[in-house]
Amino acid sequence: MNFAIIVAAGKSKRMKSKTRKIFLPLFNKPMICHTIKTFQDCGLVDEIIIAAQKNNIKKINQIKQQYNLDKIKNAVIGGKERQDSVYNGLMSINNAKDNDIVIVHNGSNPLVKDNEIIECVASAKQYGAAVVGFPLKDTIKRISGNFVEKTIDRGNVYQIQTPQAIKYGLFVEAFKNANKKNLKFTDDVSLVEALGKKVKIVDCSYENIKITTEDDLKIAEGILMGRRGNVNFRIGFGHDSHKFSLNRGKKLVLGAYTVPNEIGLEANSDGDLILHALFNAISSAIGCKSLGNYADPMSKKGITDSREYLKVILDKLKEKNMAINNVSISMEARKPNLDIHTDNIKNSLSKILNLEKEMIGITCTSGDDLTAFGKGHGMQCFAVVSLN
Repeated sequence: MNFAIIVAAGKSKRMKSKTRKIFLPLFNKPMICHTIKTFQDCGLVDEIIIAAQKNNIKKINQIKQQYNLDKIKNAVIGGKERQDSVYNGLMSINNAKDNDIVIVHNGSNPLVKDNEIIECVASAKQYGAAVVGFPLKDTIKRISGNFVEKTIDRGNVYQIQTPQAIKYGLFVEAFKNANKKNLKFTDDVSLVEALGKKVKIVDCSYENIKITTEDDLKIAEGILMGRRGNVNFRIGFGHDSHKFSLNRGKKLVLGAYTVPNEIGLEANSDGDLILHALFNAISSAIGCKSLGNYADPMSKKGITDSREYLKVILDKLKEKNMAINNVSISMEARKPNLDIHTDNIKNSLSKILNLEKEMIGITCTSGDDLTAFGKGHGMQCFAVVSLN
């Protein structure tokens, strides 16, 4: 059998985020989902063990259920250092034979490819231990006191990544030796090297990077975009309509802009049909429900400002790590003359959506007496949004 230990107990200090980096969104999913999914789909991996911080174990199990990652057999508490976390993961395996392979991988290396796992496992079966990496491309210098001390010859120098694969029996022996001699290493095969044994290097793609900083996360998004094509481009369509209110004191609100000297629309809220249509367009694009499911309970509590409704779906949009690319709005109403108000409406929408004005389009038609809206009984709005 082949066992994968995915190390996810790091503190993410360099990411400068309140959220652990393994849970940061990468293409709408927590980063670690991409990592685990590759091992889940790899035919050579039989069981997965996750080493995580104690207060993250519950979240790991939730991710397991949500994304059907049934190869995860255990989630263990990580240690103070990476080596301690790997040890805890190794000790949790109770059905391994000496020649079984243990694959260790960083939870923050989400771009690993299936063939890299396969080649690493094959080399470990043949040589006892193997590690993936890529040759250095840049000149490396050792410095002292902010001055160059020495230029390192980059020939035959590799930057090491994960996975790292070791035979189970050899791995246990290596840890016993390290614990006895109080040896500390930042990667796994170094424990094997400390026994005086050789480790096979397996070339991996330069895409197999460890996500450490915000810039790394952006690079990972770009790589995934290139692999998949722009699969995260979405389009949403929304619609809303209201009749004019019999309450002549009610104001007409469109796109959170109050149109002067005009009667408002009949609704439990302020009747802002532009924001209502926008809500439905965004919601449909990200797979959520229609406006009423969220707005009706809020209106019963006395919340009638449609901007508050829109905030709900904008928050859900943010949770999915997506943003509005552009907005197209089409209005049908015999009255009032909306063309003279479109700039003000666009200004208002620009602030609410944090979107440049030129990315917002508004067109209007009178309806020519053909519909109830064309006859002046009310207004209707169609909205289209594109998301990235």
